[in-house]
Amino acid sequence: TNLNIPEPGAGGVQARRPYPQFGNIFYFDTNMSNTYHSLQTTLVRRASKGLWYMASYTFSKSITTQNTPAVGGNTAREKAISGFDIPHNLAVSAGWELPVGDGKRFLGDARGVTQALLGGWQMQAILILRSGRPFTPTISADRANTGVGQRPNRIGSGALDNPTVEKWFDTTAFVLPAQFTYGDSGANILREGSYRNLDFSVFKRFGNKLEFRVECFNLTNTPSFNAPATAIDTATAG
Repeated sequence: TNLNIPEPGAGGVQARRPYPQFGNIFYFDTNMSNTYHSLQTTLVRRASKGLWYMASYTFSKSITTQNTPAVGGNTAREKAISGFDIPHNLAVSAGWELPVGDGKRFLGDARGVTQALLGGWQMQAILILRSGRPFTPTISADRANTGVGQRPNRIGSGALDNPTVEKWFDTTAFVLPAQFTYGDSGANILREGSYRNLDFSVFKRFGNKLEFRVECFNLTNTPSFNAPATAIDTATAG
């Protein structure tokens, strides 16, 4: 928290501070709160006939209330979606020992070369799907003339039906606030793209001492991007 921010207005920032002989005065406090609600589910199949899996899904919402100088200076407080809010989070892991080879359903009497080539194979996979993290539109200009970062005014949703890497949100839904005023756009009102990842492995055991393994991380080669440039008054916005 910064307790030496001047009120919006004309003139030099330093001379208008509550304590003009000092610059920014920061202190730590515990005057904030988080509220978290969730539905958590898990489905498990323990190893049976060579197959096992575990699927976990969480549907949740997290809200944070805290001091936020960007919307009103020293004493401003804001209640908004938490920066780490992930509404949907699914994780699935599974493994399958192929029913082929010595003692298995198929080729159960395999020995020698046949067992060496076809028996003892297993597959495993880990799938993660989750919502993108929220982010906050900003401005690069000091419209309030207070020396702290600020927000734009919001005149539309800002979300696009089909966002692309080149244009992730609707920058025309935000405008610069009037001179010497704070913007009214809320915190964490937009989101990054979802995170999707599939890891997959195939491996074969030769007795108890040797294993051949092929692993693919991000098998589908799906990119996951961070939040875009958030300052709506710059050339890279969105």
